[in-house]
Amino acid sequence: MKFLYSLRLYTLFIFLSAMVDGQEDKKVNAKIESSILENQIRLKAVVTNNTAVYKELNYLLISIKKGSVGNFSNNQQSGKFSINPNDVKVLSEINVNLQQKDALKAFLYIKDEETQKLIAKDSLEINTDLFKKKTAKVEEDAVFELKGLTIDETKTKIGKDFYDLFYLQYSQIPDKSSSAVTISELPLRGTSGQINIQIDDKVIYSFMTNPSEDYLKDQLAASLRYIKEFNAKKNLIKNEFIY
Repeated sequence: MKFLYSLRLYTLFIFLSAMVDGQEDKKVNAKIESSILENQIRLKAVVTNNTAVYKELNYLLISIKKGSVGNFSNNQQSGKFSINPNDVKVLSEINVNLQQKDALKAFLYIKDEETQKLIAKDSLEINTDLFKKKTAKVEEDAVFELKGLTIDETKTKIGKDFYDLFYLQYSQIPDKSSSAVTISELPLRGTSGQINIQIDDKVIYSFMTNPSEDYLKDQLAASLRYIKEFNAKKNLIKNEFIY
């Protein structure tokens, strides 16, 4: 069964920003194709470029499975890609073991590489009613399962080196953000660039690129400190609205 899905996990998809304007008049289409064989479902992320323009884009494919005993598991794939005019491209595939009483939600997002604007999306649900029995608990657990999601939007070797350092360190700390953390990179004049640390569509810290390993480690420490401070303030504001 396939259904359109409206998700309230606001914090999870901040990386996609609030600039969702639909599918840009269907110029670029996103599609999750699914096929089931015995107890396994294959999810295929497909994008269609209906324009006469070559495009450079980013994609994010996420699946969330709820097992029959209430346990959650997730899988996410993302990356940059290019697509020719009037072309169709398979971006990624995810295989998920799915029993009769398991529930599944999958989401595909396509973002323009240059403008960072979300231009296409699709979603898939199987056994939706199993998610709706305890909606609030499901959302809470799903956010917890995807806590610590990091997204690489760097463009150079220096940016990639920093992302790798960040990912290794951030994945080990216990107090991760409930929102996705995006590491993005902006080119500046000459050979320099700027790396931004973003949460909830907000740049909480940025620094100029430098190939020095010691410099990158210093910026890593600063980034983690700013993330911790941001989360503390966010939780404080959230608690003020709990009565």
